[in-house]
Amino acid sequence: MIPQGLFTQIGMVIVSVAIIITYIQPIFEDIKVVQADTETYISKLGEVSNVNNKLKSLTVQLNSISTDDRTRLRDYMPDEVDTIAVVRDLQIISEEAGVIYINGLSQDSVANNSRRSSNPLPQSDEGPTPYSFQLVVEGTYTQIKDLFKLIEHNNYPLELHGMNITQLDGGFLSADITLVTYAYNDDSLISAIDNQE
Repeated sequence: MIPQGLFTQIGMVIVSVAIIITYIQPIFEDIKVVQADTETYISKLGEVSNVNNKLKSLTVQLNSISTDDRTRLRDYMPDEVDTIAVVRDLQIISEEAGVIYINGLSQDSVANNSRRSSNPLPQSDEGPTPYSFQLVVEGTYTQIKDLFKLIEHNNYPLELHGMNITQLDGGFLSADITLVTYAYNDDSLISAIDNQE
């Protein structure tokens, strides 16, 4: 028998509202949370896929580098600077340019040399580590110009960071030159290049 009283119908409405509030609405809220989590997962999955694709393309590029190019890259940007070899190279370059080699000094890594240098180079936590060298030579204007041409064509970068030229007797010039080269200390990149060989 179907209840037909007014209070019975009101009671059934209240019970149905209570069921909706206590049971059905929380289920809808849970469904919304699951849908939001699913959308986030799909979005992050797309981002991971993009990163994986980028990584694959970079791996292909890395694998396409020839052994000669890898050797040149290590010469151009080594993981450690041999300061004695750089000073020797500066002396050889000076002799080839025809200037008189007076002095070539290696300053430790510029980052470690801030107490001795009045104007140290800024050093970031990432990227190459600068090493500073002081070169003092004497010669004619043309010879010093030739010196800079040879420095410019060196196998590894030697950046000019300072120069003081004074005139000497007999038309000669004395040049006190500050040069900087770099070492790249990213072990992951170096090991990746080494593993390709």
